[in-house]
Amino acid sequence: MKEKADTAILRCVNEFRVLFPDRKITTNTIVDWCGGVGSGKTVRRILVRNYEKKGKGKASYYQRRLIQEKRFEVINAGKGERLKKMVVNQRE
Repeated sequence: MKEKADTAILRCVNEFRVLFPDRKITTNTIVDWCGGVGSGKTVRRILVRNYEKKGKGKASYYQRRLIQEKRFEVINAGKGERLKKMVVNQRE
């Protein structure tokens, strides 16, 4: 069974990040690293969907997106009043 291009490229990006944690993830770097799994356009589309783009043009690179978890906690405000407080947690 063949692996989909999206999953293959994301797997390559994860391997690249583990082996070279100090290097920036760019479209051209991943195209070269994947060995022709996808075109530059395909790699860019997948990176834009799954990572946060930094910079513009040739200087652009991608970083892991921070995932925000929002939840509401009910707190007592005194005299029987109850307020909702939003709590935001960020993680990679």
